[in-house]
Amino acid sequence: MLSTEAIITSKFTEGKFSQKVIFSAEEGTLWWHAHSDWSRATVHGAIIIFPKNGSTYLFQKPHAEVPIVLADWWKKDVMEVFDEFVASGGDPDVSDAFTINGQPGDLCPCSKQVLIFTFRFHFPLRY
Repeated sequence: MLSTEAIITSKFTEGKFSQKVIFSAEEGTLWWHAHSDWSRATVHGAIIIFPKNGSTYLFQKPHAEVPIVLADWWKKDVMEVFDEFVASGGDPDVSDAFTINGQPGDLCPCSKQVLIFTFRFHFPLRY
């Protein structure tokens, strides 16, 4: 899935894109993200690949699996932030918030009004 911008894909109609991905020996969690300037800050996520049916984990099987995606949240268009700092020769602005699974938490009123993320670890279980 690692590729250079606009080399392996052509333009596509908004809302009409799908991509077939073939995994061979990969196992575990892969991080997918865009590869175009700062647009990598916008489209990203975890791809979790379980062992093939009939095979085992390379490590002790976890008690539970809890995907956690950490990211930045920007009020501005990240490509504008990129263009501004390149033009100025200075440092880029910092993101407005960090997110856990897409939610910035209690400090931002835009978060869901539900408990965002909690997880209680129990020793010696593996996660």
